[in-house]
Amino acid sequence: MKNNSVEKSTSVKKNIFVKKDNPTGTGEELSMLTELLKLATNVRKAVLPKLNNNKREIIRRQYGGDPHFEIDELAETIVEKALQEWKLPIAYFSEDRGMISVHKNPKWLLIIDPIDGTRPAMANFESCCFSAAVVPYSKRPVFGEITNALILELKSGDYFYADRSQPKIMSSVPQVPLLNKEIELDNMFWSTELTAHPIKQITKVCGDLIDNSVTTGAVFVFTSASFSLTRILTGQLDSHVDVGHRILLDHPELEEEFLKVGRGKVVTLFPYDIAAAAFILSKAGGVVTDAYGKSLDELVLTTDKSIKGQCSIIAASNPDLHQKIMNQLNWGSENL
Repeated sequence: MKNNSVEKSTSVKKNIFVKKDNPTGTGEELSMLTELLKLATNVRKAVLPKLNNNKREIIRRQYGGDPHFEIDELAETIVEKALQEWKLPIAYFSEDRGMISVHKNPKWLLIIDPIDGTRPAMANFESCCFSAAVVPYSKRPVFGEITNALILELKSGDYFYADRSQPKIMSSVPQVPLLNKEIELDNMFWSTELTAHPIKQITKVCGDLIDNSVTTGAVFVFTSASFSLTRILTGQLDSHVDVGHRILLDHPELEEEFLKVGRGKVVTLFPYDIAAAAFILSKAGGVVTDAYGKSLDELVLTTDKSIKGQCSIIAASNPDLHQKIMNQLNWGSENL
């Protein structure tokens, strides 16, 4: 493994947000980091006592496809209240609330998923994260405009942060990024997504990839794109693959299968699920594209939850591995 350049920050768990000996960044940039960490910490403090409850009550599904659970509502409420006190001129877009203008003339737009990994959170697993990306305010912001991003693990309190104006990412995890370089498909450690994805269609595309790596490598399902992508940063994973959206775009006749497993809703991958973590990983030197191998730069982050407003992702620790994954996926129309 190759240890790329690192800028290590003090831990958010100590409520110290920027190293005193780190003068880089403008006042507004450092303020953004501080405020994002405060916001994430407030959410963490609120949900930590609830992680052992294992309550599975669905509050609603009206807005979008993914069920909105009780713990989601708690986190959304914390975000809503906390952002009302921000001095920075912002608006925000969240998984449940949609677009909310906090100030009359916002300069920044926050793309927030208060809990990416709600099901792991309800099961008291580690793979649940707070996710926030920052873009200049507009009605249709795209991935390529992201300026700042933060992922904070709700159980551990560890975080990952990137600023477009800075050469290195920051993290409370020592020696990050640790991007694995010499990896073959047969010893690859990777993750995928199954929530609301018809398994038989996923395995038709990813079956060879699974079979080649499941014994001498490993395949995981963490049910959190943010957690999976940041595991590539820590060197625990080599890649993350979510192809559901491309399957549906290429084969719209399969929509009924997606609706069946999604209980009447199409739920593949939403831009807010990956915005922050994908930006941080790409900033650290990882490779992130959609399932067509195309850049995410034009991906619109404020989704209406329609099929067109969803997305796919292929992320890898290095370009060679990314290409090997793309080559192994079986997209033949006769296969699907």
